[in-house]
Amino acid sequence: MKTSMTSAVAAVISLLTVSVSAHGNITSPPARLTGPGMVSACGQTAVDAVLKDGTIPLEDVTSPAVGCQLDLCRGAVFSDNQDRVQTYQPGQVVNMTAQIPISHEGPMNVSIVSTANNTILASGANLIVFDSYADEKLAVLPANNTAFSVTIPIDIAEDACLVAGDCVLQWFWFGTNAKQTYESCVDFVVVSIDQVI
Repeated sequence: MKTSMTSAVAAVISLLTVSVSAHGNITSPPARLTGPGMVSACGQTAVDAVLKDGTIPLEDVTSPAVGCQLDLCRGAVFSDNQDRVQTYQPGQVVNMTAQIPISHEGPMNVSIVSTANNTILASGANLIVFDSYADEKLAVLPANNTAFSVTIPIDIAEDACLVAGDCVLQWFWFGTNAKQTYESCVDFVVVSIDQVI
């Protein structure tokens, strides 16, 4: 019992250390994480790099497998995240929280991305945009860099984002001088008001 408790405490401390030494990611709503599906798609070495630094930029993910889609959700796949799917209605405001322990100034946006072809939905483009985000020259980041909201488009196509895994809210941030790309994805489905009642 004592050994398993010691192991559990060590694991928690390790996770906290990783989160403090990192760059940036979405913490709320729940974003995609690594798992066996990502190991199959990207390889254990790539997943180990993400586990070592949970907010690692795409450029620092080591030795991804040939079929790994790092440019979609940093390689995290839906099969590992089926229990994290959110349900939204057209017009709903979604509050988001980002963790940015290390700033790198550059553009940021959140868009709705179709996972089938890694393209931004026309009605879901640029739900929020910063031309200058996470500026390391500032003593304190503006509050809206780490707590912001997006609105699910009212005009989202009737057949879009109905099936879990088809769409994600993708947070995309590029540190211009650092030349580092950050992505986090939130899986979601859209339901009409009639489906909720």
